[in-house]
Amino acid sequence: MAVDFSFLAGREPAVIAEGKALAAAVCILLLDTPDGPAVLFEKRSEKIDQQPGDICFPGGAVEAGETPEQAAVREATEELLVSPDQIEVLGPGDLLVSDNAQIYSYIGRLQNYDGRFSADEVSEIFSVPLEFFLRTQPATHTVSWTPEFGWDFPFEKIYGGRQYRWGSRALSVLFYEYEGRVIWGLTAKLLHAFVELCRRAGL
Repeated sequence: MAVDFSFLAGREPAVIAEGKALAAAVCILLLDTPDGPAVLFEKRSEKIDQQPGDICFPGGAVEAGETPEQAAVREATEELLVSPDQIEVLGPGDLLVSDNAQIYSYIGRLQNYDGRFSADEVSEIFSVPLEFFLRTQPATHTVSWTPEFGWDFPFEKIYGGRQYRWGSRALSVLFYEYEGRVIWGLTAKLLHAFVELCRRAGL
């Protein structure tokens, strides 16, 4: 019997995530300064549950019915207390896929920003000249781990059983430091990808 698999033609592949993958989006926002473009960062409020005190880009979860770009702009307006027409989206950055998240990034220009922010989510706003990142490579450190098994893991069902050669996992963690501030983790990876785009464009 012939089976019609035409539904596969032209489809966009989905991401198979090991765990519940959160779809999130961030804005990498540029400010025009007399010395050239600067990248805007937030320091997360210490009152929030996730990554309190970390440095990040404006952003958050993609809600039902909106695109990642719309989510990135919405989150930026909520956190920076600006209107959508103050953000000119220049184009997409890279998509970062981790074990528990898919993070879309968008590059934008923020205009007429007065420095305000939502104190519920943000404790501080600062900017770093883009030139600094263009001439600075991040420090890279490695985190490694091996699997841990539940008491009921069925070793008897796999070849080698308890002697099966599981590979260890290694994660590269990037760190930038600027005037006493540390930009690290997923934020640093998204930033580094954007900086590499700039370098390849000849900036």
